[in-house]
Amino acid sequence: MKQRGNLEEMDKRGQVTIFIIVGLVIVAGILVYTLWLRPTYFSEKGGAIGFEGCVGDVVEQSIRDIGSTAGFVDPEFSYKYNGEEIGYLCYTNDYHVTCTIQKPFLKQHFQEQLKRKVGQQINLCYENSIDELRAQGYDVSAGSIDFNISIVPSSVRVEIEAPTTVGGRRVTRFGVDVNSPIYEILMVSTSILQFEVEYGDADTSSMMFLYPNLIIDKLKRSDGTTIYMIEDKLTKTKFQFASRSIAWPPGFVGQ
Repeated sequence: MKQRGNLEEMDKRGQVTIFIIVGLVIVAGILVYTLWLRPTYFSEKGGAIGFEGCVGDVVEQSIRDIGSTAGFVDPEFSYKYNGEEIGYLCYTNDYHVTCTIQKPFLKQHFQEQLKRKVGQQINLCYENSIDELRAQGYDVSAGSIDFNISIVPSSVRVEIEAPTTVGGRRVTRFGVDVNSPIYEILMVSTSILQFEVEYGDADTSSMMFLYPNLIIDKLKRSDGTTIYMIEDKLTKTKFQFASRSIAWPPGFVGQ
């Protein structure tokens, strides 16, 4: 009986030990997730980084800027209209034939160009915030920035890696979501381009019935170029691009 009691006591102690170990593993996992893996945000109180607002403003303005040039920071192949260089997204130099897509993956193209556009400005947002914290007397250790941009429905998401320590508290990741209809606009633009490739034209009036929140317009030019303009009615976010498909020779009766 005494031996059996000792075995039961040892079994209980073993279970307690296991529970303690499991508990420590769980606590350690939570700490690792909280301090290292989970995106961490500082508010503007108590030594905040506080540069998310600056990043949001930069992204919004940059969407407007490159939206007017077909998603190009510096369009090399474009049509000049109203003083703007509007990039060709579909083009053929021949007559009577449909165009060839210049950027097969439009959303990815816009993401890459947007990242290129905002890179220097996001770094400046970060540096200015660090300088402000130091001016307020905080002990700040800052690292180099790396970031990614993803365009998703109704939003542009910016994920920033910036190892930073403020007053002994460490943060490595920041996330900024910018409300924007650019995803939907790019999807509509992709549909228009498919019509340009297949038929040489797109019926913008019919498309506006399908997308009542958008203004979809086109402008035909004498050289066979068509400028498409898609604008969100609420936010005024605009995307425009050029296409040349099934063009007619000058003076042709069927033009």
